[in-house]
Amino acid sequence: MRRFSNLVTAVLVTAKNMGRLGFAAVLLVIGLELLAQSVCYAGGGPENVFLLVNSNSQDSLTVANHYIALRKIPPTNVLYLPLRGSKVDVPSSAFRSRILAPALAEIERRNLSGQIDYMIYSCDFPWRINFTRDFPEENFPLQLKPSASLTAATFFAKFVQEKRKEMIGLTTNLYFNEPVRRMTISRAFSSRYRWASGGMRARQGLSYMISAMLGVTEGRGNTVKEIVASLRRATAADATHPTGTVYFMKHQGLRSTPRHDQYDAAAAELQFQGINAKVLKGKFPDNKKNIIGLTCGTAFADVKTSGCSFLPGAFCDNLTSAGANFVIPKQMINNRTGKRRRFQVTVCDLIRHGATAACGTVIEPRNIPEKFPSPFVHAHYAHGCSLGEAFYQSVSGPYQQLLVGDPLCQPWADIPVVKVDGISVGKMLRGQVEMTPTVGEHKNPISEFELYVDGSRTHSCKLGGKLLLDTTTLQDGHHELRIVVRDDTPIETQGRLIAAVTVKNGRDAIGLTTRQKKISPGVKDVAIEVACTSQTLVELFCNSQKLGSLPSGTGSLKIATEKLGAGSVEVYAVSSGLRSKPLRLEIAL
Repeated sequence: MRRFSNLVTAVLVTAKNMGRLGFAAVLLVIGLELLAQSVCYAGGGPENVFLLVNSNSQDSLTVANHYIALRKIPPTNVLYLPLRGSKVDVPSSAFRSRILAPALAEIERRNLSGQIDYMIYSCDFPWRINFTRDFPEENFPLQLKPSASLTAATFFAKFVQEKRKEMIGLTTNLYFNEPVRRMTISRAFSSRYRWASGGMRARQGLSYMISAMLGVTEGRGNTVKEIVASLRRATAADATHPTGTVYFMKHQGLRSTPRHDQYDAAAAELQFQGINAKVLKGKFPDNKKNIIGLTCGTAFADVKTSGCSFLPGAFCDNLTSAGANFVIPKQMINNRTGKRRRFQVTVCDLIRHGATAACGTVIEPRNIPEKFPSPFVHAHYAHGCSLGEAFYQSVSGPYQQLLVGDPLCQPWADIPVVKVDGISVGKMLRGQVEMTPTVGEHKNPISEFELYVDGSRTHSCKLGGKLLLDTTTLQDGHHELRIVVRDDTPIETQGRLIAAVTVKNGRDAIGLTTRQKKISPGVKDVAIEVACTSQTLVELFCNSQKLGSLPSGTGSLKIATEKLGAGSVEVYAVSSGLRSKPLRLEIAL
């Protein structure tokens, strides 16, 4: 952290002396030496996600349950935080102490620091962070008010930790990548990569953390069912190479002119890639049934009556003042006109009517294009980047932008298929195990394979090599092995094989049963029966959340369903040297 502080300080002093070259230009000077490909491990899969859940919210638990099941997030990559208070706006001190610091500490404690690239929030977290008190002597101009979105504050986590005012700027995101000679170059993201100006990896530079909210339920937000439906669309879209159309809506209003001069070039690049793209006159599409991407700008679009439909994976961006402001005004009637106030369209309106993901600002942005995705966000997406990678590569000053949706969605990815000799689903393992990973037919070269045990990265090898597993270092019982492959392209697309196995080096065992696998609405608790051959302390968990314990190894535990939320959840037991097979419960909404 001290190294980061010194680097930023040096950059600022030099930038001040260089006048208009400024912040981004100086980083280009100090960071031109590219890193070797083998230094870090790029993001892009569930093993790279750290999911934050508000354990005091049934909605947050339920949305998280569905996302965990859809994306197969490892249990060790989930953190439950018992948050109370506002779900709208909190001061930076509260965000820093109650959310960011505990999350970063847990990532380190769980030995996940080298693999987490995405910090994702379930719903019922405050979506706006006020940084005014961090900078009491600063007189920020109107266009740079010190309020940030939750996702941007997380993207700039290192700036937030050190109270660096530079996060509130228009060129602070050096992962931002503009077209060069009319061609967009996309790059994989990792929180361990350092970036210099122009989206170039560098030995010295700044690092970030991709962040998104799965949904917003507060105020004018979505229902839980609407959020879950959007997450299902995102998962279903992966690697489908959709044949829909990206629309750019152009008009002479102030919500179009800041960036519509780039529409034709963005559309041409998409067409060159074989993707339908159209620049149309107007504020919002009319009766378009195949939207896979949308860039527009209008305050009062009626998405419901537009006659439009969105394909799975569709990302939408509408340049407007209240795109991510979900507060319902107390004064619903306009005192001057006597009419009911009209609401500006929000990201949740777009998701409600079929978009998979959308973005918007949490406070008035003052019509500045650097605060919004460039039209080339769709080009990054079409290259095979995840939604999170495409979004953050296209916004140079994202501090007010809230990204809502599944950042792992990859409609245009070419995902390699992993095959492994040495293990199979359900196989009994003991002692030393050798695995030889290969891939099915894949058009791109392979970089390397990684082995994850119960969510944690343990080993890697090149194509033709072997992955080694010493099962004597593991608890006897159920374990999940993941073999992840990354291809050797700038996008570093991942594929994976997930295998549940049983380790058996000793004689003891532990198991869970229940008569209530399907739980109806209104049922307050579920009884879990524990059978263990070793009479030692047994603890029950759902992901990383402890549910209860038995001192003598065998018996029954009643678990309150309010601790679990609705959806598909897995409960497992851990004892001294033992780990049970997960018990799956289906809890109705």
